Amino acid sequence: MKNIIKLFLMLTFTIALVAQSGIKPLPSDGKMDKAEKAIETIPTTSVDSTKTESKTTTTTTTTTTSTGSATDSGKATSTEPKATTTQPPATTGSRAIDPNTGNTPALFINSKTAFELVTGDDLSGVDYIEYKINDGEYSRYTVPISLSKEGPATITYKATDKVGNKELAKVINLIVDDTAPMVSVKSSEPLFVNGNTQYSSPKNTYQLIAEDKSSGVKQIVYSVDNEPKQDYKNEPLKLEKPGFHVINFYAVDNAGNVSQENSYIVNVDGIKPTVDIKESIPYIVLGNKVYAKKETVFTITAADGQSGIKQILVKTDGASDFVPYVEPLTFGTSGEHVIEAKAIDNVGNESDIKKIVFSNDIKAPSTVIKAVSN
Repeated sequence: MKNIIKLFLMLTFTIALVAQSGIKPLPSDGKMDKAEKAIETIPTTSVDSTKTESKTTTTTTTTTTSTGSATDSGKATSTEPKATTTQPPATTGSRAIDPNTGNTPALFINSKTAFELVTGDDLSGVDYIEYKINDGEYSRYTVPISLSKEGPATITYKATDKVGNKELAKVINLIVDDTAPMVSVKSSEPLFVNGNTQYSSPKNTYQLIAEDKSSGVKQIVYSVDNEPKQDYKNEPLKLEKPGFHVINFYAVDNAGNVSQENSYIVNVDGIKPTVDIKESIPYIVLGNKVYAKKETVFTITAADGQSGIKQILVKTDGASDFVPYVEPLTFGTSGEHVIEAKAIDNVGNESDIKKIVFSNDIKAPSTVIKAVSN
């Protein structure tokens, strides 16, 4: 019985050896023939403006055997990925609504802005970076990219590594603005200009106004009378001290364009004019009364050493309102009369009111003759 069992085991072992004799052993150098390579899996990364997503693309090599030799019967195929819009952090310029789309975020820049493309690859390494402007052809990236033409533009860019993996193309939307903003000074009250001098009242205020039709105004910078420069906070400026003042100012838009620095020079006139009333014939003083002859003419004059006289106003004998003075005054009635006058200069300063009181006597005396008895 034991012999039968031994014979059965030996027969089973012999059959197993025969079955394994058709298996090709692994070469001693550990390498496989091309036809026997394992299927390769190559990881790639596609990035859009909102998230980073890892995708795995499998390239399969198919083999066939003919008369004992292995050859490639299939090749890996790849499809160019569609570009996605991205918005990297901006170091210059500012974001705005792209006028081409109405809602795509765009970056305002000027033609002095340059873009550097920086990339990396953890495995085979980067072979090259390419880019295109608008709908142009791709070019190899070698130096920072600049745009000289004003208006909307796009830069599309991507990298390729040394084994042919292509980065998902990215697009940045730009608006090139090389036009500096316009900035000016607006006064709350009109100025009086005499020659090259602008005169203003101490009550006047000044507002800095800037306009930029493309990227918009970022800031207005100003200084008064060589004081340190500061940002304008949209609050009216006051220049109350009499004399000359200088406002220096400029504006910066959101693309980094700076307007020319301008100066606004104004002479603040805070001095009142003076007014005087002059009689053509000297008064006659009798007791505590002052008399003017009926032929007397009253002339009103005013003086101002700054902006000059704009108007002289007058009222007589208790009238309710002042009226413009146009010609000398005369009085044809007897009794007490009052003249009040004031002057206004060209920036609105009013003089103190000049007032005179006098009496007029236009009635001649009446003489009678009487006989005197002896």
